[in-house]
Amino acid sequence: KYEDGSLQRTTWSSYYGTNCFKGGVGNQFCGWLVAWDLWGGAVSDDHYSKDSGILQEQDKYATTNLVDGGIIAFTNMQDRGFRTSYAAWNVGKQTVIQPPFARSDKRFTGRQTVYSGLIAHDRSGNERGVNVSKRSGLIKRGFQEWMSAKRFNIAWLTWSCSKQTLCTNQCYKYNKQSVSLEFKYAYIHI
Repeated sequence: KYEDGSLQRTTWSSYYGTNCFKGGVGNQFCGWLVAWDLWGGAVSDDHYSKDSGILQEQDKYATTNLVDGGIIAFTNMQDRGFRTSYAAWNVGKQTVIQPPFARSDKRFTGRQTVYSGLIAHDRSGNERGVNVSKRSGLIKRGFQEWMSAKRFNIAWLTWSCSKQTLCTNQCYKYNKQSVSLEFKYAYIHI
């Protein structure tokens, strides 16, 4: 708990029950890993997705890196409960894939089970990407009140992005239908 009320309010996450930062981590199936700025833990995942600029960056990339003269929009894979499909569509007609929902008293159909399993399989790589992004000793120790939040964010981006394997063009050439970016959030406890 911080003495500074503003810092306490912006970093408190009711989901984790602690103060933290939230940083976006995305990866493509070809291994490209990207980290996005840290925001205070109080921000919702939906708000972060819509307002962090990741959708705009993906659209910019798609429109400047044409495949056979055409634009291939990103397909975003996200957890259940995210409400970003409309926002993604409005930014370059990107799509969002999410695991299906089933009511508590219902079972998945065979097709829903396979679809959910495929998404879970593909998303497992992003869990590893988040883990890699949080391996730095500084990030593991967490933000301290005496630190500069701006410099902490720079350290986060530098560490996370130094692990990239830039093969995005190969992803486009291999899969000409879309390039998927699975975006997950790394919570860094304070």
